[in-house]
Amino acid sequence: MNRRNFISIVLVSVMSMSGCSNHIELNDLGITTATGFDRQNGKWNITYQIITPPASSANGTSTGGSQAPVDTFSSEGKTIPEALARSSVKNSKKLYFAHSSVILIGEGAAKYGIAEIMDHYFRNIGLRETVKVIIADGEAKEYLEKLIPPEKHPGRALSEILERNQEEGAFYPVMNLHEIGLKITSDSGSAGIPTLTMPRPANNMNSIDSFKQTSTTGKLRIDGLSVFKRDKIVGVLNQKESLGISWLTDRVKRTNLSYVGENGEINSFNVRKANIKVIPIKSGRHYNVQVNAKVEAELDESTSKKDLTSSHTISELEQQAEQTIKAQILLGWQANQRLHVDMLGIANRIHQRDPQDWKKMKDHWPQELAQMDIQINVDVSLKKVGLLQDSFSKMLQSDSSEQD
Repeated sequence: MNRRNFISIVLVSVMSMSGCSNHIELNDLGITTATGFDRQNGKWNITYQIITPPASSANGTSTGGSQAPVDTFSSEGKTIPEALARSSVKNSKKLYFAHSSVILIGEGAAKYGIAEIMDHYFRNIGLRETVKVIIADGEAKEYLEKLIPPEKHPGRALSEILERNQEEGAFYPVMNLHEIGLKITSDSGSAGIPTLTMPRPANNMNSIDSFKQTSTTGKLRIDGLSVFKRDKIVGVLNQKESLGISWLTDRVKRTNLSYVGENGEINSFNVRKANIKVIPIKSGRHYNVQVNAKVEAELDESTSKKDLTSSHTISELEQQAEQTIKAQILLGWQANQRLHVDMLGIANRIHQRDPQDWKKMKDHWPQELAQMDIQINVDVSLKKVGLLQDSFSKMLQSDSSEQD
């Protein structure tokens, strides 16, 4: 055997032996589905929500029916890494964050600033910057201790609530760490993050008994949009204002439009497609904003007595839908100006288009933004009116007339 072959065999043998020396068994991992960050008494308090593996009996069958699907515990430290290191004195498993669905940031931490959280996630290779972010109305720890029937893993349930909202209503944006980092470090320097709240006390949601009930005393829900200027929270928008921001940031793909007409008739539309462009236009020494929205919708419900198949009626319905969208967009714009923030990314567009103009106004950008006017152009195309040619209310009225 020559020297080269001998060295190759030795290297392969060494690599084979060392390959198993630092492996971690699955049972030794604490798979974290959600992480909460609170700031108390000058320290970080971090809460971990870990999947509980089902217990097994002697014959190998699962006996986890009466066992909570997740376990939560907290650790504290002056810094986030210190708090993470101190978690080892309370938990026997190595924390594994690759499957985390969401991170929850408490109200105190949001007021203190999220820069340290962002730095921690972007600096460590074992953490995902694509994890979704929610702001807690109160302490994040309290929310992570709640179970959310019928889902077994609360962290995953919160993530799915965000996704369902985006798919069906677009009331609040789905934001991950990467998107937030890009927004708050850009020229605009602002981001909106959904807020989690609990309208009623829900003490029974800490126990697996909550899975035995058809209705719990409290429901976790997304209710509000926390607005950040750089890394600190500066205000909260309500659902209507948040929807306006969703329009202005082109995040609306599907949502519902409902309104009551002049004669008391109710019309409801499903938005199926929307394309929004926000354009800063220079007017003299200042800028104004022009919004162009093209929307495709379907009539979902109507109590109108008019012929819904006539081109005149369809044109009226489209105009009413356009006015509804304009009003929603205006609410978002007014909230944006009220908080002196730029969630629309107007500063980024001005900087890209005219760097010299941006250089002149960047030091007084909030004042420049506050005096901007907005022009909103909405074009709604009603593609379908449904299976009925007339509304059901009109059909009932016709039947009554015939019987009389």
